Amino acid sequence: MKQLKIVFALGVSLVVISSCKDDVVEPPNTMYGDLKVTVQPTYNGSTLYLDTVYSTVEGYDVQFTDLKFFAEDIRGEEQILDAALFDYRESGTLLFQAEGDPTNVVTLTANLGVGAVNHDDPSAFPVESVLNINNSGGMHWDWNPGYIFMKVEAKVDTIPDGIPLFDHNVILHIGKDINLQTLTFSPTWLEGADDVYEYGLQLDMSTFLQNNGQNIDLRTEYTSHTAPGQEVLSLKVIENFKAAIKEF
Repeated sequence: MKQLKIVFALGVSLVVISSCKDDVVEPPNTMYGDLKVTVQPTYNGSTLYLDTVYSTVEGYDVQFTDLKFFAEDIRGEEQILDAALFDYRESGTLLFQAEGDPTNVVTLTANLGVGAVNHDDPSAFPVESVLNINNSGGMHWDWNPGYIFMKVEAKVDTIPDGIPLFDHNVILHIGKDINLQTLTFSPTWLEGADDVYEYGLQLDMSTFLQNNGQNIDLRTEYTSHTAPGQEVLSLKVIENFKAAIKEF
């Protein structure tokens, strides 16, 4: 009888162990590493270089001197990064690089500009954040509390006489809550070295100037600091800028 009890106990134990094995959940197949997003400025299908001469449809010669914008609350299924600053002159084509799993970023969204924290104290953000006043690259107004969402600066020769005279300055600085835009993409991540998954966008400045009939004439529409009276131009500028950020 004692031996029978031992055999029975062993049998029950084996059943319990087998049952536990059946309940084991295998870890999901993840591709965790770094997510890297780049933005290549272009003009009429070719790489755009700052301080290089391009021609507009109106016949003007233009040299772009500064291209900047904030992408904020960058997320897939969850937030990837609080904010990133694109600064073509200082950082080249890099928008951001941060830890993440590309399988969780089928849809990539971000604010073009700065959303809920636009009017927070810029000196109170963490020292590593691009929203900190020391890292924001001149993209915050002290006279109009809030961030500059995007900047386009250029020099233009508006007289097509063959004499290069770039004396017409273009300064388009757009901010304010009403002009906040949302960017949405469906990225195809390409695996690079060291578990870095890359996705490339372009900033098409020819689309910025001519966007489905909503054109910007740099001779007459050359300045906005998003001040009162500049609402129509400010909205057109940031809508065109949003349309210019697209996949290759």
